[in-house]
Amino acid sequence: MAKLNTLAQNNPVSQQDNPILQGNFGPVDVEQVLQRLNVVGEVPADLNGSLLRMGPNPVNPEPNHHWFQGEGMLHGIAFQNGQASSYRNNWVRTEALEQKLGLSAAPVSETRLMIQGSGNVNVVHHGGRVLALSEIGLPYEMGVETNTLRMFDYEGRLASNMTAHPKIDGETGEMLFFGYDLMPPFLKFHTVNAAGELVRSVDIELPRAVMMHDFGVTASRVVFMDLPVVGDFGVMEQGFSMPFSWDNHHQSRLGILDRDATSDTVHWIDIDPCYVFHPLNTYDDGNKIVMDVVKYSKMFTTPDDDSYEPGSKLVRWVIDPELNTVTETVISHVDQEFPRINPKVECHRHTFGYALETGGPHGFKGLLKYNFEAGTSSRYDVGESKAAGEPVFVPYGAGEDEGYIVSVVYCADSNLSEVHILDAHQFGDQPLAIVELGVRVPFGFHGNFVPAE
Repeated sequence: MAKLNTLAQNNPVSQQDNPILQGNFGPVDVEQVLQRLNVVGEVPADLNGSLLRMGPNPVNPEPNHHWFQGEGMLHGIAFQNGQASSYRNNWVRTEALEQKLGLSAAPVSETRLMIQGSGNVNVVHHGGRVLALSEIGLPYEMGVETNTLRMFDYEGRLASNMTAHPKIDGETGEMLFFGYDLMPPFLKFHTVNAAGELVRSVDIELPRAVMMHDFGVTASRVVFMDLPVVGDFGVMEQGFSMPFSWDNHHQSRLGILDRDATSDTVHWIDIDPCYVFHPLNTYDDGNKIVMDVVKYSKMFTTPDDDSYEPGSKLVRWVIDPELNTVTETVISHVDQEFPRINPKVECHRHTFGYALETGGPHGFKGLLKYNFEAGTSSRYDVGESKAAGEPVFVPYGAGEDEGYIVSVVYCADSNLSEVHILDAHQFGDQPLAIVELGVRVPFGFHGNFVPAE
């Protein structure tokens, strides 16, 4: 299987040869509900709630179909009183899905956008709502039982795109997000209070459209990443579905903005060319900012590029706005993605981090844990015939690594999926429980745990 960044290119490929339509990247075509799942080991009695997992599940994909596209499908595994009580999955009920499958679309927003995503990237819980998030478009409000309630626009206050990667402050409960666009204004920044009300929006000037997938947030500031994957409608004329390409002439830079800013006062700092989908976390260190990110040399280019370097690495950026510098230190050269932390320390100083190792015959391998103070790392090995998914942290105690790591794991031998539950405090040990789902959950992107009410 090609490395993850190879799957993110605009490459000409027939449907039968497309790697993201094969194996566990391929879609499933059934919605179902399964009760009382079989468990090997013991589900912790205090793990009560639902693991929600989002990913693309395309219907009738076209040639050159891209992994980042396809109808969104939400998977939910419910835990209650030491039991894995159910699994269920549903497509997000979009208008596009209604045209393809005849499944009735959920109510749409009056502030409909020109381009509306399918909610296929992430799912978050904030302000009493569960939101399915796209790369571009408005979110969809979902039920914990994976049903679609409506297209959501914060009661008419959001009339632009919402990122798939909002940041929820682990101490205040405030949620911050941005939205980029392919037409001016290219970037908007938003703040939602802990009660779930959109209270602030700021237009940010950019020289052109860029694919800004994620950003960093500290207790006092935000960090925008203006990187050289730029809007390019020309590639769509060549038959590709993602309107982005790498531009060697676009200056990479990081933009610093106060969290409470009401106007565009971004301080930009130039950096060397690179691409980042996902930061692990970002925090204040005095006037400096520490930002741990999974970094690629390039993205949306091709392997015959002379400077193309496949794979990723985990690096630490120390940003000094006073000196206008960004210092980089490599933490790990292991090819990895989907970094996560304990949500209680989101936007604040962290000691531990978790990630998914990429590569291997199925596209993904095991899980990684980092201790940044000790400078050490450990690995959870799922085995040669299995491939883990994003590690979701569910706190059970006051300590930063006192929690459960929950990951959806694909089993190639059976072509089925299971959920592994680990004790993060004893990361390298055997799992506390393995939940046998009895179905295949395709490789997706992101998920989160919604505690039981």
